[in-house]
Amino acid sequence: MRKTILIFMLFSFFVFSQSAEAKVLPRFRTAAGSGKAYSSGVGVYPRLRGDRLGLTVNFSNLQKANNATYTLMYQTEGVDQGVSGSIDSSSGNSATRELLFGTCSDICRYHTGLSNMSLEVITELTNGKKTLRRFRIKI
Repeated sequence: MRKTILIFMLFSFFVFSQSAEAKVLPRFRTAAGSGKAYSSGVGVYPRLRGDRLGLTVNFSNLQKANNATYTLMYQTEGVDQGVSGSIDSSSGNSATRELLFGTCSDICRYHTGLSNMSLEVITELTNGKKTLRRFRIKI
């Protein structure tokens, strides 16, 4: 009986005394409290518009990249929607893109019932490497 108790205590000690800590790699960290995300030096700053009918994306440090491609994907009432575009290095060091949740020609028609929204930014750096940064957008 004593041997069983001793084995149980040792087992409990090893099982419950170990702790694991998740670590975030430096390339996936955001600047503390700022909502900024860096992808190998190129800054990507997505933010919902005040009226929540679009997403404003600011890019910085574009001199470190040949180009950046962005894709906004979401669902509206179960139907896949999205918009994509690109920015090349001739845009200067920074650029801003406004991505609307809908379609516009003469009149803008905004989508309703938005869900599963995400933004992907692929950056081709000047050294030829490509980086991918994903953002989940909560509406």
